[in-house]
Amino acid sequence: MKKIRLIALLLIALVVLSAKSSVAQDSTFKLSDYKNPNYFYQALDLNFGLNSGFMINNVNTTDKLESNSFSLNSSVGAAYSLYINSPKTQTELRSTFNVGIGSFTNNAIYSDNTYASESNNFNHSENLNFFGLKRFFSEKQNYFEVNGSVKCNNYFSTASGNRKTSGTITYQSEDERKQLDLNMALALLVGKGRIEQVQDARLAMYILDDLQKLSRENRLASNEDVLALARVITSLKYKRFFDDRLRKIAEITVIDSFLQKNNISGATDATYFTSLNDNWNYANNPVRYSGRRLFTGIEANYGYNYEYRYNEVIDPSVNYTKTTEHQSPAGLFVVAGINCEKPVSLRWQKSSYLKIGVGMQQQVEYQKVSYPNSATETNYYVGSVPSLKIDASYGFGYYPTSRTWLTFNWWLMSAWANEMDGDSRQEKEDFQNRFYGNTGPRFNAYYYISEKLRLSLSFIGQFGFDNIKYTYEVTESNPKKTTRTLWDQEVRATLNYSLF
Repeated sequence: MKKIRLIALLLIALVVLSAKSSVAQDSTFKLSDYKNPNYFYQALDLNFGLNSGFMINNVNTTDKLESNSFSLNSSVGAAYSLYINSPKTQTELRSTFNVGIGSFTNNAIYSDNTYASESNNFNHSENLNFFGLKRFFSEKQNYFEVNGSVKCNNYFSTASGNRKTSGTITYQSEDERKQLDLNMALALLVGKGRIEQVQDARLAMYILDDLQKLSRENRLASNEDVLALARVITSLKYKRFFDDRLRKIAEITVIDSFLQKNNISGATDATYFTSLNDNWNYANNPVRYSGRRLFTGIEANYGYNYEYRYNEVIDPSVNYTKTTEHQSPAGLFVVAGINCEKPVSLRWQKSSYLKIGVGMQQQVEYQKVSYPNSATETNYYVGSVPSLKIDASYGFGYYPTSRTWLTFNWWLMSAWANEMDGDSRQEKEDFQNRFYGNTGPRFNAYYYISEKLRLSLSFIGQFGFDNIKYTYEVTESNPKKTTRTLWDQEVRATLNYSLF
Protein backbone atom coordinates (compact mmCIF):
# COMPACT_ATOMS: atom_id res chain seq x y z
CA MET A 1 0.00 0.00 0.00
CA LYS A 2 2.87 2.39 0.82
CA LYS A 3 4.38 1.83 -2.63
CA ILE A 4 1.05 2.58 -4.30
CA ARG A 5 0.77 5.83 -2.34
CA LEU A 6 4.31 6.73 -3.35
CA ILE A 7 3.46 6.17 -7.02
CA ALA A 8 0.36 8.37 -6.68
CA LEU A 9 2.36 11.18 -5.06
CA LEU A 10 5.05 10.99 -7.74
CA LEU A 11 2.37 11.05 -10.44
CA ILE A 12 0.85 14.22 -8.97
CA ALA A 13 4.27 15.81 -8.60
CA LEU A 14 5.22 15.07 -12.20
CA VAL A 15 1.94 16.49 -13.49
CA VAL A 16 2.45 19.69 -11.50
CA LEU A 17 6.07 20.06 -12.59
CA SER A 18 5.16 19.39 -16.22
CA ALA A 19 2.21 21.78 -16.42
CA LYS A 20 3.97 24.55 -18.32
CA SER A 21 1.96 27.07 -20.25
CA SER A 22 2.20 27.06 -24.05
CA VAL A 23 0.73 29.14 -26.81
CA ALA A 24 -1.11 27.06 -29.37
CA GLN A 25 -1.07 28.11 -32.98
CA ASP A 26 -4.72 27.29 -33.40
CA SER A 27 -6.89 26.00 -30.56
CA THR A 28 -9.19 24.28 -33.06
CA PHE A 29 -6.51 21.97 -34.46
CA LYS A 30 -6.96 18.26 -33.68
CA LEU A 31 -4.34 15.56 -34.05
CA SER A 32 -7.05 13.24 -35.35
CA ASP A 33 -7.30 15.43 -38.47
CA TYR A 34 -3.89 14.28 -39.66
CA LYS A 35 -3.70 11.52 -42.25
CA ASN A 36 -0.30 10.14 -43.16
CA PRO A 37 0.95 10.46 -46.74
CA ASN A 38 2.34 7.49 -48.62
CA TYR A 39 5.62 6.34 -47.16
CA PHE A 40 8.01 3.42 -47.35
CA TYR A 41 10.50 2.75 -44.56
CA GLN A 42 12.97 -0.06 -43.96
CA ALA A 43 15.93 -0.51 -41.64
CA LEU A 44 18.59 -3.16 -41.08
CA ASP A 45 20.57 -3.20 -37.84
CA LEU A 46 23.47 -5.47 -36.98
CA ASN A 47 24.61 -6.23 -33.44
CA PHE A 48 27.65 -7.93 -31.98
CA GLY A 49 28.20 -8.98 -28.39
CA LEU A 50 31.00 -10.41 -26.29
CA ASN A 51 31.10 -11.05 -22.56
CA SER A 52 33.48 -12.87 -20.30
CA GLY A 53 33.60 -13.72 -16.62
CA PHE A 54 36.19 -15.03 -14.19
CA MET A 55 35.57 -15.77 -10.52
CA ILE A 56 37.77 -17.05 -7.68
CA ASN A 57 35.97 -18.15 -4.53
CA ASN A 58 37.65 -19.07 -1.24
CA VAL A 59 35.64 -20.35 1.74
CA ASN A 60 37.58 -20.36 5.01
CA THR A 61 36.35 -23.34 7.01
CA THR A 62 38.09 -26.30 8.62
CA ASP A 63 38.15 -27.93 5.18
CA LYS A 64 38.92 -24.85 3.10
CA LEU A 65 37.19 -24.76 -0.29
CA GLU A 66 38.78 -23.14 -3.30
CA SER A 67 36.94 -22.78 -6.59
CA ASN A 68 37.32 -20.86 -9.83
CA SER A 69 35.21 -20.50 -12.93
CA PHE A 70 35.63 -18.90 -16.33
CA SER A 71 33.04 -18.12 -19.01
CA LEU A 72 33.22 -16.68 -22.49
CA ASN A 73 30.19 -15.91 -24.67
CA SER A 74 29.78 -14.16 -27.99
CA SER A 75 26.78 -13.33 -30.16
CA VAL A 76 25.92 -11.79 -33.50
CA GLY A 77 22.53 -10.78 -34.80
CA ALA A 78 20.51 -8.78 -37.27
CA ALA A 79 17.16 -7.00 -37.10
CA TYR A 80 15.13 -5.93 -40.13
CA SER A 81 11.98 -3.81 -40.11
CA LEU A 82 9.75 -2.51 -42.89
CA TYR A 83 6.70 -0.22 -42.85
CA ILE A 84 4.55 0.77 -45.82
CA ASN A 85 1.58 3.12 -45.61
CA SER A 86 -0.86 4.17 -48.31
CA PRO A 87 -4.63 4.86 -48.49
CA LYS A 88 -5.22 1.27 -49.64
CA THR A 89 -2.72 -0.71 -47.56
CA GLN A 90 -0.74 -0.86 -44.33
CA THR A 91 2.22 -3.24 -44.15
CA GLU A 92 4.55 -4.21 -41.31
CA LEU A 93 7.45 -6.66 -41.32
CA ARG A 94 9.78 -7.29 -38.38
CA SER A 95 12.39 -10.01 -38.15
CA THR A 96 15.38 -10.74 -35.95
CA PHE A 97 18.04 -13.42 -36.13
CA ASN A 98 20.65 -14.07 -33.44
CA VAL A 99 23.42 -16.62 -33.07
CA GLY A 100 25.41 -17.18 -29.90
CA ILE A 101 28.18 -19.50 -28.72
CA GLY A 102 29.63 -19.88 -25.26
CA SER A 103 31.84 -21.96 -23.01
CA PHE A 104 32.11 -22.42 -19.27
CA THR A 105 34.65 -24.17 -17.03
CA ASN A 106 34.53 -24.73 -13.29
CA ASN A 107 36.94 -26.28 -10.79
CA ALA A 108 36.51 -26.77 -7.05
CA ILE A 109 38.52 -28.59 -4.40
CA TYR A 110 38.61 -28.94 -0.61
CA SER A 111 42.02 -28.50 1.00
CA ASP A 112 41.91 -31.99 2.53
CA ASN A 113 41.11 -33.51 -0.90
CA THR A 114 37.88 -35.10 0.37
CA TYR A 115 35.99 -33.51 -2.50
CA ALA A 116 36.99 -32.19 -5.94
CA SER A 117 35.10 -31.42 -9.14
CA GLU A 118 35.81 -30.12 -12.61
CA SER A 119 33.56 -29.54 -15.59
CA ASN A 120 33.61 -28.05 -19.07
CA ASN A 121 30.59 -26.87 -21.03
CA PHE A 122 30.12 -25.71 -24.60
CA ASN A 123 26.84 -24.39 -26.02
CA HIS A 124 25.42 -22.61 -29.02
CA SER A 125 21.97 -21.19 -29.79
CA GLU A 126 20.09 -19.76 -32.76
CA ASN A 127 16.96 -17.59 -32.52
CA LEU A 128 14.69 -16.46 -35.34
CA ASN A 129 11.64 -14.23 -34.87
CA PHE A 130 9.40 -13.03 -37.68
CA PHE A 131 6.20 -11.01 -37.70
CA GLY A 132 4.26 -9.81 -40.74
CA LEU A 133 1.04 -7.85 -41.16
CA LYS A 134 -0.90 -6.63 -44.19
CA ARG A 135 -4.17 -4.69 -44.24
CA PHE A 136 -6.16 -3.95 -47.38
CA PHE A 137 -8.57 -0.98 -47.13
CA SER A 138 -11.57 0.03 -49.19
CA GLU A 139 -12.67 3.61 -49.71
CA LYS A 140 -15.15 3.25 -46.83
CA GLN A 141 -12.38 2.05 -44.47
CA ASN A 142 -13.49 -1.57 -44.50
CA TYR A 143 -10.43 -3.79 -44.38
CA PHE A 144 -9.12 -7.31 -44.62
CA GLU A 145 -6.08 -8.25 -42.55
CA VAL A 146 -3.70 -11.15 -42.57
CA ASN A 147 -0.95 -11.40 -40.00
CA GLY A 148 1.37 -14.11 -38.85
CA SER A 149 4.42 -14.80 -36.73
CA VAL A 150 7.11 -17.45 -36.48
CA LYS A 151 9.39 -17.93 -33.47
CA CYS A 152 12.13 -20.52 -33.58
CA ASN A 153 14.70 -21.14 -30.84
CA ASN A 154 17.36 -23.82 -31.12
CA TYR A 155 19.72 -24.66 -28.26
CA PHE A 156 22.51 -27.22 -27.98
CA SER A 157 24.97 -27.86 -25.17
CA THR A 158 27.53 -30.47 -24.25
CA ALA A 159 29.21 -30.93 -20.88
CA SER A 160 32.31 -33.10 -21.02
CA GLY A 161 34.85 -33.97 -18.39
CA ASN A 162 32.33 -33.71 -15.56
CA ARG A 163 34.38 -35.26 -12.79
CA LYS A 164 33.59 -35.38 -9.09
CA THR A 165 35.66 -37.06 -6.39
CA SER A 166 34.23 -37.61 -2.91
CA GLY A 167 36.53 -39.49 -0.60
CA THR A 168 37.66 -42.59 -2.48
CA ILE A 169 34.73 -42.58 -4.97
CA THR A 170 35.05 -40.87 -8.33
CA TYR A 171 32.14 -39.98 -10.59
CA GLN A 172 32.73 -39.03 -14.21
CA SER A 173 30.00 -38.28 -16.71
CA GLU A 174 29.18 -36.56 -19.97
CA ASP A 175 25.96 -34.70 -20.76
CA GLU A 176 24.33 -33.53 -23.94
CA ARG A 177 21.19 -31.47 -24.43
CA LYS A 178 19.28 -30.38 -27.51
CA GLN A 179 16.18 -28.21 -27.51
CA LEU A 180 14.03 -26.85 -30.31
CA ASP A 181 11.03 -24.56 -29.77
CA LEU A 182 8.89 -23.62 -32.77
CA ASN A 183 5.75 -21.50 -32.47
CA MET A 184 3.63 -20.24 -35.36
CA ALA A 185 0.50 -18.10 -35.44
CA LEU A 186 -1.81 -16.95 -38.24
CA ALA A 187 -4.82 -14.63 -38.19
CA LEU A 188 -7.36 -13.75 -40.88
CA LEU A 189 -9.47 -10.74 -39.89
CA VAL A 190 -12.05 -8.43 -41.39
CA GLY A 191 -13.08 -5.15 -39.91
CA LYS A 192 -13.78 -1.48 -40.24
CA GLY A 193 -11.72 1.55 -39.30
CA ARG A 194 -8.11 2.66 -39.34
CA ILE A 195 -5.46 3.71 -36.80
CA GLU A 196 -2.51 5.89 -37.78
CA GLN A 197 0.43 7.55 -36.10
CA VAL A 198 -0.05 11.30 -35.63
CA GLN A 199 3.04 12.38 -33.65
CA ASP A 200 4.36 14.21 -36.72
CA ALA A 201 1.42 16.62 -36.49
CA ARG A 202 2.33 17.23 -32.86
CA LEU A 203 5.94 17.93 -33.88
CA ALA A 204 4.67 20.44 -36.45
CA MET A 205 2.74 22.19 -33.67
CA TYR A 206 5.84 22.35 -31.46
CA ILE A 207 7.85 23.93 -34.28
CA LEU A 208 5.17 26.53 -35.04
CA ASP A 209 4.54 27.28 -31.35
CA ASP A 210 8.22 27.99 -30.76
CA LEU A 211 8.34 30.37 -33.73
CA GLN A 212 5.53 32.33 -32.11
CA LYS A 213 7.17 32.30 -28.66
CA LEU A 214 10.48 33.48 -30.10
CA SER A 215 8.83 36.15 -32.28
CA ARG A 216 10.21 34.55 -35.43
CA GLU A 217 6.96 34.24 -37.38
CA ASN A 218 5.38 36.45 -40.01
CA ARG A 219 1.84 35.16 -39.59
CA LEU A 220 -0.21 32.74 -37.53
CA ALA A 221 -0.21 29.28 -39.13
CA SER A 222 -3.59 27.82 -40.05
CA ASN A 223 -4.78 24.24 -39.60
CA GLU A 224 -3.95 23.60 -43.24
CA ASP A 225 -0.39 24.82 -42.65
CA VAL A 226 0.00 22.44 -39.70
CA LEU A 227 -1.22 19.48 -41.76
CA ALA A 228 1.01 20.39 -44.71
CA LEU A 229 4.07 20.75 -42.47
CA ALA A 230 3.26 17.41 -40.79
CA ARG A 231 3.17 15.70 -44.19
CA VAL A 232 6.58 17.18 -45.02
CA ILE A 233 7.93 15.90 -41.68
CA THR A 234 6.61 12.39 -42.32
CA SER A 235 8.13 12.32 -45.80
CA LEU A 236 11.49 13.43 -44.41
CA LYS A 237 11.52 10.83 -41.64
CA TYR A 238 11.12 8.00 -44.10
CA LYS A 239 13.70 9.22 -46.59
CA ARG A 240 16.85 7.10 -46.61
CA PHE A 241 20.27 8.54 -45.82
CA PHE A 242 23.57 6.79 -45.14
CA ASP A 243 25.29 9.81 -43.57
CA ASP A 244 23.64 11.24 -40.43
CA ARG A 245 25.40 14.59 -40.85
CA LEU A 246 24.10 15.05 -44.39
CA ARG A 247 20.70 13.81 -43.26
CA LYS A 248 20.38 16.52 -40.60
CA ILE A 249 21.43 19.25 -43.06
CA ALA A 250 18.90 18.05 -45.64
CA GLU A 251 16.05 17.77 -43.13
CA ILE A 252 16.49 21.22 -41.56
CA THR A 253 16.89 22.73 -45.04
CA VAL A 254 13.56 21.29 -46.20
CA ILE A 255 11.72 22.47 -43.05
CA ASP A 256 13.19 25.94 -43.43
CA SER A 257 12.25 26.05 -47.12
CA PHE A 258 8.64 25.14 -46.28
CA LEU A 259 8.36 27.87 -43.65
CA GLN A 260 9.93 30.46 -45.96
CA LYS A 261 7.89 29.49 -49.02
CA ASN A 262 4.62 29.73 -47.08
CA ASN A 263 5.67 33.06 -45.47
CA ILE A 264 5.33 31.61 -41.96
CA SER A 265 8.83 32.28 -40.62
CA GLY A 266 10.36 35.68 -40.15
CA ALA A 267 13.99 36.30 -39.20
CA THR A 268 16.19 33.28 -39.96
CA ASP A 269 18.91 33.89 -37.42
CA ALA A 270 20.76 31.65 -34.95
CA THR A 271 17.77 31.59 -32.58
CA TYR A 272 15.49 30.45 -35.40
CA PHE A 273 17.73 27.59 -36.56
CA THR A 274 18.54 26.52 -33.00
CA SER A 275 14.79 26.19 -32.35
CA LEU A 276 14.29 24.08 -35.49
CA ASN A 277 17.20 21.83 -34.58
CA ASP A 278 16.07 21.46 -30.96
CA ASN A 279 12.54 20.43 -31.92
CA TRP A 280 13.73 18.09 -34.63
CA ASN A 281 16.01 16.28 -32.16
CA TYR A 282 13.75 16.11 -29.10
CA ALA A 283 10.10 16.80 -29.98
CA ASN A 284 9.44 13.79 -32.21
CA ASN A 285 8.66 11.39 -29.36
CA PRO A 286 6.66 9.63 -28.07
CA VAL A 287 4.39 7.97 -30.62
CA ARG A 288 0.79 9.20 -30.70
CA TYR A 289 -2.05 7.30 -32.37
CA SER A 290 -5.48 8.20 -33.67
CA GLY A 291 -8.34 6.08 -34.95
CA ARG A 292 -10.47 3.05 -34.24
CA ARG A 293 -10.63 -0.48 -35.59
CA LEU A 294 -13.38 -3.06 -35.21
CA PHE A 295 -12.39 -6.59 -36.17
CA THR A 296 -13.47 -10.21 -36.22
CA GLY A 297 -11.99 -13.33 -37.72
CA ILE A 298 -10.04 -16.50 -37.06
CA GLU A 299 -6.77 -16.99 -35.18
CA ALA A 300 -4.78 -20.22 -35.27
CA ASN A 301 -1.59 -21.26 -33.51
CA TYR A 302 0.68 -24.27 -33.64
CA GLY A 303 3.77 -25.18 -31.70
CA TYR A 304 6.36 -27.90 -31.68
CA ASN A 305 8.70 -28.36 -28.74
CA TYR A 306 11.45 -30.97 -28.81
CA GLU A 307 13.97 -31.76 -26.09
CA TYR A 308 16.67 -34.39 -26.00
CA ARG A 309 18.78 -35.14 -22.92
CA TYR A 310 21.58 -37.66 -22.73
CA ASN A 311 23.59 -38.45 -19.63
CA GLU A 312 26.35 -41.04 -19.69
CA VAL A 313 28.11 -42.15 -16.54
CA ILE A 314 31.62 -43.37 -17.33
CA ASP A 315 32.96 -43.98 -13.85
CA PRO A 316 32.47 -45.88 -11.50
CA SER A 317 30.41 -47.97 -13.98
CA VAL A 318 29.22 -47.34 -17.51
CA ASN A 319 25.57 -46.37 -17.63
CA TYR A 320 23.38 -43.94 -19.50
CA THR A 321 19.95 -42.31 -19.54
CA LYS A 322 18.45 -40.95 -22.75
CA THR A 323 15.26 -38.87 -22.63
CA THR A 324 13.29 -37.60 -25.63
CA GLU A 325 10.25 -35.36 -25.25
CA HIS A 326 7.86 -33.93 -27.83
CA GLN A 327 5.02 -31.45 -27.31
CA SER A 328 2.63 -30.24 -30.01
CA PRO A 329 0.17 -27.56 -28.82
CA ALA A 330 -2.36 -26.19 -31.31
CA GLY A 331 -5.38 -23.91 -31.11
CA LEU A 332 -8.15 -22.41 -33.22
CA PHE A 333 -10.25 -19.43 -32.09
CA VAL A 334 -12.95 -17.17 -33.45
CA VAL A 335 -12.16 -13.66 -32.24
CA ALA A 336 -13.82 -10.25 -32.20
CA GLY A 337 -12.71 -6.97 -30.73
CA ILE A 338 -12.14 -3.26 -30.89
CA ASN A 339 -9.06 -1.05 -30.63
CA CYS A 340 -9.46 2.69 -29.99
CA GLU A 341 -6.84 5.45 -29.89
CA LYS A 342 -8.19 8.93 -29.29
CA PRO A 343 -6.01 12.05 -28.94
CA VAL A 344 -8.46 13.98 -26.78
CA SER A 345 -6.28 17.07 -27.09
CA LEU A 346 -2.71 17.97 -27.90
CA ARG A 347 -1.78 16.87 -24.36
CA TRP A 348 -4.17 14.04 -23.53
CA GLN A 349 -4.62 10.59 -25.07
CA LYS A 350 -7.12 7.81 -24.38
CA SER A 351 -6.51 4.20 -25.35
CA SER A 352 -8.71 1.13 -25.08
CA TYR A 353 -8.54 -2.42 -26.35
CA LEU A 354 -10.79 -5.47 -26.10
CA LYS A 355 -10.52 -8.87 -27.74
CA ILE A 356 -12.68 -11.93 -27.04
CA GLY A 357 -11.91 -15.37 -28.44
CA VAL A 358 -13.87 -18.62 -28.37
CA GLY A 359 -12.39 -21.87 -29.59
CA MET A 360 -10.39 -24.90 -28.63
CA GLN A 361 -6.85 -25.82 -27.60
CA GLN A 362 -5.19 -29.21 -27.99
CA GLN A 363 -1.81 -30.56 -26.91
CA VAL A 364 -0.09 -33.89 -27.47
CA GLU A 365 2.82 -34.87 -25.22
CA TYR A 366 5.19 -37.77 -25.84
CA GLN A 367 8.10 -38.94 -23.71
CA LYS A 368 10.56 -41.79 -24.13
CA VAL A 369 13.18 -42.67 -21.52
CA SER A 370 15.83 -45.25 -22.48
CA TYR A 371 18.29 -47.15 -20.30
CA PRO A 372 20.88 -49.79 -21.31
CA ASN A 373 18.42 -52.66 -20.88
CA SER A 374 14.98 -51.02 -20.92
CA ALA A 375 12.84 -48.17 -22.22
CA THR A 376 9.53 -46.56 -21.27
CA GLU A 377 7.17 -44.59 -23.50
CA THR A 378 4.22 -42.43 -22.46
CA ASN A 379 1.64 -40.45 -24.43
CA TYR A 380 -0.56 -37.77 -22.96
CA TYR A 381 -3.37 -35.86 -24.65
CA VAL A 382 -4.84 -32.63 -23.30
CA GLY A 383 -7.76 -30.73 -24.80
CA SER A 384 -9.77 -27.62 -23.91
CA VAL A 385 -13.22 -27.49 -25.52
CA PRO A 386 -14.68 -24.94 -25.28
CA SER A 387 -12.10 -22.33 -24.34
CA LEU A 388 -12.82 -18.64 -23.79
CA LYS A 389 -10.19 -15.88 -23.69
CA ILE A 390 -10.48 -12.17 -22.91
CA ASP A 391 -7.74 -9.60 -23.41
CA ALA A 392 -8.48 -5.97 -22.50
CA SER A 393 -6.86 -2.71 -21.42
CA TYR A 394 -7.88 0.88 -20.82
CA GLY A 395 -5.65 3.84 -20.16
CA PHE A 396 -4.61 7.38 -20.83
CA GLY A 397 -1.51 9.38 -21.60
CA TYR A 398 -0.52 12.91 -20.63
CA TYR A 399 2.00 14.76 -22.80
CA PRO A 400 2.47 18.28 -21.42
CA THR A 401 5.73 19.05 -23.26
CA SER A 402 7.89 17.56 -25.98
CA ARG A 403 10.18 15.99 -23.39
CA THR A 404 7.84 14.83 -20.61
CA TRP A 405 4.99 12.35 -20.61
CA LEU A 406 2.97 10.05 -18.36
CA THR A 407 1.02 6.94 -19.32
CA PHE A 408 -1.30 4.78 -17.23
CA ASN A 409 -3.43 1.78 -18.16
CA TRP A 410 -5.27 -1.05 -16.48
CA TRP A 411 -4.96 -4.42 -18.20
CA LEU A 412 -6.84 -7.71 -17.98
CA MET A 413 -6.13 -11.20 -19.26
CA SER A 414 -8.65 -13.87 -18.39
CA ALA A 415 -9.70 -17.31 -19.64
CA TRP A 416 -12.04 -20.19 -18.93
CA ALA A 417 -11.62 -23.70 -20.25
CA ASN A 418 -13.18 -27.13 -19.91
CA GLU A 419 -10.10 -29.35 -19.93
CA MET A 420 -9.96 -33.06 -20.76
CA ASP A 421 -7.05 -35.48 -20.77
CA GLY A 422 -6.28 -39.09 -21.57
CA ASP A 423 -3.83 -41.59 -23.03
CA SER A 424 -5.28 -41.21 -26.55
CA ARG A 425 -7.34 -38.72 -28.54
CA GLN A 426 -10.37 -41.00 -28.43
CA GLU A 427 -10.17 -41.76 -24.71
CA LYS A 428 -9.96 -38.25 -23.30
CA GLU A 429 -12.19 -37.73 -20.28
CA ASP A 430 -13.25 -34.73 -18.23
CA PHE A 431 -10.42 -33.48 -16.10
CA GLN A 432 -11.12 -29.97 -14.78
CA ASN A 433 -12.83 -26.63 -15.34
CA ARG A 434 -10.34 -23.82 -14.98
CA PHE A 435 -10.92 -20.08 -14.69
CA TYR A 436 -8.05 -17.68 -14.25
CA GLY A 437 -7.60 -13.94 -14.46
CA ASN A 438 -4.67 -11.58 -14.25
CA THR A 439 -5.19 -7.85 -13.94
CA GLY A 440 -3.41 -4.77 -12.67
CA PRO A 441 -2.08 -1.28 -13.37
CA ARG A 442 0.84 -0.14 -15.52
CA PHE A 443 2.36 3.29 -15.05
CA ASN A 444 5.25 4.93 -16.92
CA ALA A 445 6.64 8.42 -16.53
CA TYR A 446 9.46 10.26 -18.23
CA TYR A 447 10.43 13.66 -16.85
CA TYR A 448 12.93 15.97 -18.53
CA ILE A 449 14.50 17.82 -15.60
CA SER A 450 17.23 19.39 -17.74
CA GLU A 451 19.24 18.66 -20.84
CA LYS A 452 21.59 16.53 -18.75
CA LEU A 453 19.24 15.15 -16.08
CA ARG A 454 16.27 12.85 -16.80
CA LEU A 455 13.96 10.83 -14.57
CA SER A 456 12.09 7.72 -15.68
CA LEU A 457 9.69 5.78 -13.48
CA SER A 458 7.62 2.65 -14.02
CA PHE A 459 5.24 0.59 -11.91
CA ILE A 460 3.64 -2.73 -12.84
CA GLY A 461 1.14 -4.47 -10.61
CA GLN A 462 -0.52 -7.85 -11.09
CA PHE A 463 -3.33 -9.52 -9.21
CA GLY A 464 -3.83 -13.16 -10.16
CA PHE A 465 -6.75 -15.46 -9.50
CA ASP A 466 -6.80 -19.14 -10.49
CA ASN A 467 -9.76 -21.40 -9.71
CA ILE A 468 -9.74 -25.08 -10.67
CA LYS A 469 -12.73 -27.38 -10.21
CA TYR A 470 -11.95 -31.05 -10.84
CA THR A 471 -14.55 -32.76 -13.01
CA TYR A 472 -13.25 -36.32 -12.70
CA GLU A 473 -14.27 -38.57 -9.83
CA VAL A 474 -12.35 -37.28 -6.83
CA THR A 475 -11.77 -39.50 -3.83
CA GLU A 476 -13.13 -38.29 -0.52
CA SER A 477 -9.70 -37.55 0.95
CA ASN A 478 -8.78 -35.11 -1.84
CA PRO A 479 -10.18 -31.61 -2.51
CA LYS A 480 -12.65 -31.11 -5.33
CA LYS A 481 -11.37 -27.65 -6.21
CA THR A 482 -8.32 -25.46 -5.78
CA THR A 483 -8.14 -21.68 -5.58
CA ARG A 484 -4.97 -19.61 -5.77
CA THR A 485 -4.48 -15.85 -5.53
CA LEU A 486 -1.37 -13.72 -5.83
CA TRP A 487 -0.23 -10.10 -5.92
CA ASP A 488 2.97 -9.12 -7.66
CA GLN A 489 4.38 -5.67 -8.24
CA GLU A 490 7.52 -4.08 -9.60
CA VAL A 491 8.78 -0.51 -9.25
CA ARG A 492 11.64 0.92 -11.25
CA ALA A 493 13.09 4.39 -11.02
CA THR A 494 16.05 5.63 -13.04
CA LEU A 495 17.86 8.96 -12.85
CA ASN A 496 20.10 9.59 -15.85
CA TYR A 497 22.75 12.27 -15.90
CA SER A 498 24.80 13.00 -19.02
CA LEU A 499 28.32 14.26 -18.35
CA PHE A 500 28.74 15.50 -21.92
